[in-house]
Amino acid sequence: MRYASVAVPPCRGLIKSVFEDFRVDEIPAYEFAGTGTHVMVQVEKTGISTFEALRRICREIGYPERDAGYAGLKDARGITRQWFSFEHVDPARFAKLELPKLRVVATTRHGNKLKRGHLRGNRFEITLRDVAQGDVAHARATLDVLARRGVPNWYDEQRFGRSGTNDALGLALLRSDWPAFFNTLLGNPEHEPNAATRAARQAWADGNLANALELWPHNQNLERSALKAVQDYGISDKAAKRLPQKNKQFYLSALQSRLFNICLDRRFDEYDRVWPGDLCQKDNGAFFAVTDPAAEQPRADALEISPTGPIFGFKMQQPSGPTQQLEAAVLAEAGLTLDSFDIGGGLGQKGDRRPYRFALRDTACEYLEGSLKLAFTLPKGCYATIVLKEITKQDSAELPGDDD
Repeated sequence: MRYASVAVPPCRGLIKSVFEDFRVDEIPAYEFAGTGTHVMVQVEKTGISTFEALRRICREIGYPERDAGYAGLKDARGITRQWFSFEHVDPARFAKLELPKLRVVATTRHGNKLKRGHLRGNRFEITLRDVAQGDVAHARATLDVLARRGVPNWYDEQRFGRSGTNDALGLALLRSDWPAFFNTLLGNPEHEPNAATRAARQAWADGNLANALELWPHNQNLERSALKAVQDYGISDKAAKRLPQKNKQFYLSALQSRLFNICLDRRFDEYDRVWPGDLCQKDNGAFFAVTDPAAEQPRADALEISPTGPIFGFKMQQPSGPTQQLEAAVLAEAGLTLDSFDIGGGLGQKGDRRPYRFALRDTACEYLEGSLKLAFTLPKGCYATIVLKEITKQDSAELPGDDD
């Protein structure tokens, strides 16, 4: 990752292994009506992913996971609050829920299901510990740079999974390369830090499927499901169809994210500059094609518009000029075309545009007894860890706790 604030010295600090050091509150896109057939449930989860929280709730109330709604994914590591929706369920059932690492904060009603993207942003409260008082000025200077230029809109490493292979799984899905898909999901023991999982991965690599299933930790539901599917159908599309659709969608999204990051890297020195042919995004989310960069640059300097990069898909709106040439080169190097993303089976990716930067708003920075307390609001889909990396100049912004 490259830093917009590279000229500012680092403010070193650690997020300790206590979940209280990383808090996130989801900001809904609209006010809930208080009436309707959909029960909106605000959940506080500690140390588990959105998918795992949803799985536990649905299992407890006997509700199909595929019918539940949620607006966004929250990191497993930290204390995070987000909303879920469930249709035709008695709200009293949620008040009685007692689940590990979960608690229900509030319930209300609304007329429609929550869907991905139905949020305005997220409010973060993060504590950096073991910070030298002399470095606090560096943190504030970095925040000033980011507030002025906008934060580079990288997809961060958690997008690509603990082993960093989610995008490789997405590429294998696009190519229907089932040996590559299952070997990536279940193999590669040399890159596995957990001893128990490493032994299971080694059994897979050795071709001992039964032993791999016996060794695989029981809390890793996806991998165990994949092993059982291969036992039934072999390494094939039939086995892949047995895996949850939401996971496969996530792998394809990770591939799109990786390609976006490559495009951002290639124009990083001018991520806040407008190019001819750019598709820029306004505050209201609308895109427009740039014909006169000099005329549009003042609006970009004021963070009223931003150049966008590709979320590749078969219906993605394309730029022109040097921006289009950059994107076409990245896609060709991956051995793909836009039509490659039209794969059917409910997995086709239409594509979208994503701003190359985002605004940092409502910032606060308070130092007390060796700890730096940071607070800020980010638009949906943006990563707080990118802001932390800019401040600390550390390539890895480790969050508290183990992966669930």
